[in-house]
Amino acid sequence: MNLIKKAIKENNKEYLKQIENISKQEIEKENKPILHFAIENKVSKEIIEILISKGLNLNSVDELGRNSFHIAITNNSTKDILELLLSKGININSKTIKTNFLSTFQSGLKEVIQYIINNKIDIDTKEFIKETKIQIPLEYQNPILELIKYTDSHDIYINPNIFINKTALHFACGNENISIQIIKYFIEKGININSKTNNNETALHFACENKNISIEIIKYFIENGIDINSKTNNNETALHIACKNKNISIEIIKYLIENGININSKTKYDNETALHFACENRNISFQIIKYLIENGININSKTNNNKTALHIAFENENISIEIIKYLIENGIDINSKTDYNETALRFACENENISIQIIKYFIEKGIDINSKTDYNETALRFACENENISIEIIKYLIENGIDINSKTIDNKTALHIACENENISIQIIKYLIENGIDINSKTNNNETALHIACENEYISIQIIKYFIENGININSKTNNNKTALHIACKNENISIEIIKYLIENGIDINSKTDDNKTALHIACKNENISIQIIKYLIENGININSKTNDNETALHFACENRNISFQIIKYLIENGININSKTNNNKTALHIACENEYISIQIIKYFIENGININSKTNNNETALHIACENKNISIQIIKYLIENGIDINSKTNNNETALHIACENKNISIQIIKYLIENGIDINSKTNNNETALHIACKNKNISIEIIKYLIEKGIDINSKTKWDNETALSISVKNKNKELIKLLLMNDANIFDLDQNQISQEIIEFGMKIYSINQDLNNLLKSNEDNNFSDLQIQSNDGFKFNVHKLILLTRFDNNETDLNKFINICNLKKTKEEVELSLNFLYSGFYDFEQIYQRLNLEYFEDQSKQILLSETKEKENKIIKLFKGIGFDSKWIENKKGRKGIIKDLSKLYQQNQTKDFTIIISKEKEIKVHKLILIIRSELFKGMFQLNVQDKSNQVHDYSKII
Repeated sequence: MNLIKKAIKENNKEYLKQIENISKQEIEKENKPILHFAIENKVSKEIIEILISKGLNLNSVDELGRNSFHIAITNNSTKDILELLLSKGININSKTIKTNFLSTFQSGLKEVIQYIINNKIDIDTKEFIKETKIQIPLEYQNPILELIKYTDSHDIYINPNIFINKTALHFACGNENISIQIIKYFIEKGININSKTNNNETALHFACENKNISIEIIKYFIENGIDINSKTNNNETALHIACKNKNISIEIIKYLIENGININSKTKYDNETALHFACENRNISFQIIKYLIENGININSKTNNNKTALHIAFENENISIEIIKYLIENGIDINSKTDYNETALRFACENENISIQIIKYFIEKGIDINSKTDYNETALRFACENENISIEIIKYLIENGIDINSKTIDNKTALHIACENENISIQIIKYLIENGIDINSKTNNNETALHIACENEYISIQIIKYFIENGININSKTNNNKTALHIACKNENISIEIIKYLIENGIDINSKTDDNKTALHIACKNENISIQIIKYLIENGININSKTNDNETALHFACENRNISFQIIKYLIENGININSKTNNNKTALHIACENEYISIQIIKYFIENGININSKTNNNETALHIACENKNISIQIIKYLIENGIDINSKTNNNETALHIACENKNISIQIIKYLIENGIDINSKTNNNETALHIACKNKNISIEIIKYLIEKGIDINSKTKWDNETALSISVKNKNKELIKLLLMNDANIFDLDQNQISQEIIEFGMKIYSINQDLNNLLKSNEDNNFSDLQIQSNDGFKFNVHKLILLTRFDNNETDLNKFINICNLKKTKEEVELSLNFLYSGFYDFEQIYQRLNLEYFEDQSKQILLSETKEKENKIIKLFKGIGFDSKWIENKKGRKGIIKDLSKLYQQNQTKDFTIIISKEKEIKVHKLILIIRSELFKGMFQLNVQDKSNQVHDYSKII
């Protein structure tokens, strides 16, 4: 069945065709019919046809009672699949589940829709009623109403939804295509017309929000007693909501007001009236605004932040002069201010679609043109910030007396603001300067308009020229000593023409910032800088070897650049920059280049070919190899080139880290780099100051490839090495990180579990670590007195002649009959352990640390009528004293059976064997006369009290017979 599902998922028609019989018995075992599975995986029509041709039952249902048709509708199957199912005679009038009518409509299959309507199929109208976007063709409106009436026999829509308190009436009023007939039906049916949702919304609120709502539905509600002044949790009436609706008609607004809705009702949180809402509406209607004012709405009502309708109207990009005039003519306070002292003129100048006519009208009506906000901003500041502002508005403001040199709280004039504008206009700049704005005015940061213009990515040479021609101080410096040239060189879109013009007009090319950066430093760090600008700076006398406060040259900066350019690096070196210059922390350009995630081999080669010191070390004693190994995008080519050209592969940092340590810490390091380092002689067991090997560091790295760990182990890294300060081993680190894969790998390779601190051992290693050490326990108990003998293994023979070695059987039972795992783990079961090690192992296993109850409660055991199985049965179904009684019956001493964990070990062994071989017991052939059941043998092995009870002769490899009675 899994192969069939795989073929379905892969849409593999050929495989499905080849299957002669899909067993119906197998299909019936599945919780989900296979045809449902195929439809849910959106297979092609051909796959469905193949499955139907195999005799699958179209009308099989899942646990919810849905057949293939319901599944197809719910999963938005294509029209051709729906038609196929119908053509094959599928029953769509299931008695157990309603058809999802919403999905049916969305399928667009008119035949199905018509069939449902004609045959009054039991449909689920709930989702259908709720959906606001579903298009109901006019031809179906009345039949659907009949269908709802037919379906609605249990009042499931009359009572509100228990979670959100919505009735069917709420949902219906939210449906953009709802008909008045359906509304009438619900009300006639007895639905509570004034029922409220959790947000206190009535159906009238929903209706007024519906962009296609009809006046007939509103009238019907009000005529039938809906509470017209009902408020939501935010105190919104239906009038608020209607005024927010972009498509609302004036007739609905009029009808609400004529029928007594409170026109001056305010919202709870923002104190907004319906007039505020109407002025926010992007489809703002003059008729609605006019009607509200004519009918007594408070025109000067203010919101919580003191905005009037005039403020809000100017925020609306679709505002008309007609509305502004009407508001002002009807007494709105033109100079009213918000909490931040903003007049409506501030919002008007910020509006991207504002017209000169509105600004003129406004100023003519007496608005205070020089009114300032709390941040000392005038309307001119906002106009200059507006990317779509017209020169006419700027002119009009200035001609009408606005203070052109007014400064904001951070000392910016309108000229500074205009220079920040991404649509910076030469006309506006010129007009401001021609009309007396202070061209050399400075901000709190000592920036002139030239500084700000050079920072603007959309600046033009014409504006720069105009500034300089009109007397701006070209060498003016900011608070951190930046000139316009520094700022221009940082601008990612700066043109060579602007740089040239600044230099030609006397800007100090070697001026330095507070941290001693020249324009060349800044240009070399600019990711989009052109080689032409670098050349022009150097050709015009900039100091190529100038150093910052950190002793960085332009070469260091160029090597930091994410878009590091070979041409720029080459040009700097060809023109005499000191290639071996070092920063304050002793980094050369090679160190910094190796740090750059976007470095190319071409640049590394050029450095080395041009004499850079490959073995130069930083203050932390790092070579370029250390730094390269730390780089998450470093290439094997760069590592190879550094090593091939003589870099010291075993050089150590101040913390005694080699490149291998650092590479193993790198989350993205490749195994190729690790291999190359080791193959080229790096000391694999080198230790840091904390005695960490590369294995410790690799095990801490949660993103490291398991292949890297394997490779380190294969190459002889000390797997049990301990750190200096925390006594951590690779295993203890892996346990702390709960990395099962690493725990498994390390245990496979003789990692010493006894080095673990008891507090570090977690449940994460129980399943695996305990399995391994339980194996060692079983084998050592079996063989501990025979270390010096040359023997063959004890052999087990089943009743049907199958033979197996005892050691291998124990391993196999422990590994769930997985031969692959078994073979891997044969080597770790060290049968030559010393007696001391065996004692340690036993003490560890029986230390009481592990919760054996938790481990064994997962066993799912069945009843078998023999003594061993009764032990297992009693563990899961009977009391503890029953277990003790059974153990005593076998012959165990009471001292042994009082050890609960000892009993658990026996039970686990028995259960493993029975899980694999429930009908046959294994028999050990001791001699021609004597044999013993394997279950009994395991009991004997577990208990030293059974020693000497049996004669056990085993033949060794040289055919000599040994008495093994001492073992048991």
